Amino acid sequence: MDLSPTEVVDLESIPLNNEVIRGLVPAQIEFVKESVVEINEELGYVGQSLRAVAANLADIKSNIKPGNWRAFLKSGAINCSERFAVDLVSAYTNWLGGSDIDDNLLASLTPRSLALMGSKGVTDKERQKVFQAVENGERMTEAAVRVLVKGSKKKKNAYSKKTESEKVKSLKDKIETYRKIINNLQDENKKLSILLSNREKIEPLV
Repeated sequence: MDLSPTEVVDLESIPLNNEVIRGLVPAQIEFVKESVVEINEELGYVGQSLRAVAANLADIKSNIKPGNWRAFLKSGAINCSERFAVDLVSAYTNWLGGSDIDDNLLASLTPRSLALMGSKGVTDKERQKVFQAVENGERMTEAAVRVLVKGSKKKKNAYSKKTESEKVKSLKDKIETYRKIINNLQDENKKLSILLSNREKIEPLV
């Protein structure tokens, strides 16, 4: 027989700081701690469910033909979007299936984030950065996950690969472009000045 959460977890081990418990009576503090145990347990179930769904979807994909798989995703047979299912399968195939990461940590991440963590070139060390951020209470959006696992290497590498002469040429080209823009603006300014001057000469005669 399974034990209830409060029998498994020592409530005294639940970390509630003074700001949380200030002004609360002992019964209220106990209620909050019992709720924390239940919430954390449910979050574990969420992560466990995500992993199980991913595993089942991956099994289906590996046992039917690509055309049947695509048709299955569009059939509406499962209660999630096509994108949701594809991302979970990608995550499970690329890393999640062989990972022993705690289920409760998975609960804070979307299928898209989990798929990003399995992108080409992403290492276990980089995935660990994401889980560390989750444990630290950081808000892990898909954009935040992308930065942690991929950074901005592409932009940096594209610029760093240029030789010094190429960099100088690029800067000169930009300067020349700005010079042309300035010249055009000056020409437009002269034309406007002439128009205004002619208008001032004509108006008194009207």
